[in-house]
Amino acid sequence: MTAPFVSGTLDVGRSLVRGSAWMVGLRWALRGLGLINTFILARLLTPADFGLVAMAMVVIGLVEVMGQFGQGLALIRHKNPTREDYDSVWTLSLIIAAVLTAVLWSVAPLAALYFHEPRAVGMIELLALRTAVGGLQNVGVYDFRRDLRFDRDFAYQFIQRILVVAITIVCAILLRDWRALAAGILGGQVLGVIASYIMHPYRPRLCVRRIPDILGFSGWMLAVSIAQYINGRADQFVVGGIAGPAAMGLYNVAADAGTAPAMEITLPVTRALFPVFAKIRDDAAAVRGAFLNLFGAVCMISIAVGVGTALVAHDFVAVALGPRWMAAVPLVRLLAIAGGLYGIMHAAIPAMSALGHARLSAQVTASRALSMVAAVAVAAAFGGIETIAWARVAVTLVFIPGIFFTIARVLPVSLGDIVERTWRPLIAGAAMTGAVMAVHAALPAIPPLRLLGDAAAGAASYTAALLLLWWLAARPPGLEATVLARVLPHLRRVLRRR
Repeated sequence: MTAPFVSGTLDVGRSLVRGSAWMVGLRWALRGLGLINTFILARLLTPADFGLVAMAMVVIGLVEVMGQFGQGLALIRHKNPTREDYDSVWTLSLIIAAVLTAVLWSVAPLAALYFHEPRAVGMIELLALRTAVGGLQNVGVYDFRRDLRFDRDFAYQFIQRILVVAITIVCAILLRDWRALAAGILGGQVLGVIASYIMHPYRPRLCVRRIPDILGFSGWMLAVSIAQYINGRADQFVVGGIAGPAAMGLYNVAADAGTAPAMEITLPVTRALFPVFAKIRDDAAAVRGAFLNLFGAVCMISIAVGVGTALVAHDFVAVALGPRWMAAVPLVRLLAIAGGLYGIMHAAIPAMSALGHARLSAQVTASRALSMVAAVAVAAAFGGIETIAWARVAVTLVFIPGIFFTIARVLPVSLGDIVERTWRPLIAGAAMTGAVMAVHAALPAIPPLRLLGDAAAGAASYTAALLLLWWLAARPPGLEATVLARVLPHLRRVLRRR
């Protein structure tokens, strides 16, 4: 079905860097479109409109995650998949989509009772059609990741996102209410499925022969998916139940704005890591080098964007979202920190799964999910939505040491290796905080000007501190060395020309 990956020796470093670069570029391109979409919609719609759709999507996501058996990942991980494997994955996806759609229509009235919002019934029933349509996606698009054709994966997902944004903005201008968001979600899914058949020539057929084998791998991946969803949405589910659509809209948009910068680095790297680690899982030295390089890069970027977003939250909300969203500022600050911490912690999960430790990944993720549910429930009982955001930060922070110990136990790395990749970004983050606070106090209270000044001061101070610490640490391998190796030759050529 698929072309051979590489004849001969696998160029691990180049494949991993190229794949990660494509996936990071993809996520940032998607996030850029998403932010433009959010900024425009925030001026056209109200927090209550966002909150109503967020309520429906929390329920839909919770049900949909029950069907994430990882059948696509099983196909990617398979060394020599046959047509029966591809067709069985597609058939299993169809079955799951049909079952989940029926479940969503059944639970819609219960969700409305929980959220105290009758309109949630119709919203859930309408958006459940997205689940049904999604099951028809062409299974051939998994080849983009299986063959490490990340450029094709980039194009496929980018096209999907453009379609969603275009539909949503046009409908928002015409309708000026929550129906615009629903139309974008459903219409984007329909057009995305059509695009999957245009971009890949494979034409699936019904087949059930390989489904038992697929489920043998996918059971633990389902547990990981459910636990990850609970980790990410438990707080929003509780907010919707206790505070209503307007507060739900504030929290949902704050979570999107606050966590997106860090998550849009971590998730694409995760997406690139799985197929690459699946290829090199028998080479301990390659696994060690690839993991540490990627982990170090994720730490640097997660700390930079998490802390940086928290520092500029007030002016960012004022400029990007407008005055009626200013109540979201403290939430953006807290959730940005939580997103940065999550980026550091989450880098290990795909590596463990791809290297044959899916059960351990499920156990770690499930324990964090249970802790998150307990923490946000207690926070809701004793405080408001800001207390719930604090609970998310606390749980994520507490789990990071445990994740580090788990990595050191099952991967060919030590705790010393992990600490070596984290201490420089932490100190650089502290330096950035001091620099931004000093510049912020000196600038006039003009949000756009102050936002630009703070962002420039943060980027310059963080980069300078990182490079200084890297030099003092005897210039070890890592992101700094890679970037300088690429930048310095170009800089020398420019200086020679001048």
